[in-house]
Amino acid sequence: MFYPLSLYIGLRYTKSKHNSKFASFVSLFSTAGIIVGVMALITVLSVMNGFQHELKTRILGAVPQVVISNKLGVMSHWQHKIKRFRQVKDVKAIEPLVTGQAIVQSKSGLQSVNFEGISPKNYNSNIIKDNIYVGSLKSLFSHSYHIIIGRSLAQTLSVHVGDKIRVTSTKGSRYTPFGVIPSQRNFTVSGIFNVGSEVDKYLILMNIEDAGRLIRIQKNQITGLRIYLNDAFDIQNWKRPALSEDQTIVDWRSTHGELFAAVRMEKNMIGLLLSLIVIVASFNILSSCVLVVNDKNSQIAILKTLGITRRTINLIFMIQGAWSGILGSIVGTVIGLTLSYYINQILSFLKFNLVLNASGGLRTLPVIFEPMQIIGIMFGAMLLSLLATLYPAYRSATICPVEALRYE
Repeated sequence: MFYPLSLYIGLRYTKSKHNSKFASFVSLFSTAGIIVGVMALITVLSVMNGFQHELKTRILGAVPQVVISNKLGVMSHWQHKIKRFRQVKDVKAIEPLVTGQAIVQSKSGLQSVNFEGISPKNYNSNIIKDNIYVGSLKSLFSHSYHIIIGRSLAQTLSVHVGDKIRVTSTKGSRYTPFGVIPSQRNFTVSGIFNVGSEVDKYLILMNIEDAGRLIRIQKNQITGLRIYLNDAFDIQNWKRPALSEDQTIVDWRSTHGELFAAVRMEKNMIGLLLSLIVIVASFNILSSCVLVVNDKNSQIAILKTLGITRRTINLIFMIQGAWSGILGSIVGTVIGLTLSYYINQILSFLKFNLVLNASGGLRTLPVIFEPMQIIGIMFGAMLLSLLATLYPAYRSATICPVEALRYE
């Protein structure tokens, strides 16, 4: 099979047994460094992608992603607005909502919470619906004064299904001769959900009409319209609907923006730190290439006397050096993908479990592969390896044949 001269000689030098042992060791060490770096990057970032997706699903799937309200915090004649906002691009679903802050009290504890008054038939939060392990949303019918709470909150209050708790809200406070008296009412726990996030600690659900009575608004009034987006993380690119002057719009960034910004920063910093492994391995490639050039001085001089151009000699040592990076990137990618795919089985075999769920039981590590991220890591390592060969290749082309062959 015919090969270009630079490719033939470059690949031949990678397999040469006449190289110095130290140069061969450095070359092998640099290839191993590329493999370890690429493998670690793919494995760790895939796991962090999984954790980020779980946070997105378990938190942003449970809390309101976007709420449209007004300056008074009470909306009337909202039915026709649902049809208009449903036509906005990237809106997955929309529903009426009565929400506010309250304090719940039982015989054993006290806790501040956020309450959501919902219509069970129109409730679109699948993460909550799919994780109600005691009771159901059907229990939240009008005038029932039933609530569904999170598992962590139930443990804090030491309550079970059928127990009563007192819900107190300042939003419906009344002025009396004795001062301001907050609105309060006894509710019966009719269900418990376990999302596996902080939502379990502070969220309670009740019927939308019961919530309206708690904060003393009229039957046909709500506090806002809750919007579900196709992708909650795409909020920055989401084209907001046109609103009137008295209407307001609030998205999840006001309540959970700092959390997800911290997760994104942690992911980027870990990726940067692990990239240093690949960068160090690239410097090893540079060192090994310089050693090979020094070892091949006489051969380079002979090639020059035979009429080989500087460009061809440059390509020879670029190919010879980049081979370590290409091989290491491909092998590291394959090992990284395999390790990520079977990471839970490997940890289970080693009896080394890292993650506990909210109930204290063991949970598997979430893994999500992002094709563009993996391709970027693999070709990024190849590019660094190629850049590391530029100086040795340039140096090889500057060798003077007379000086190199003088003492041969």
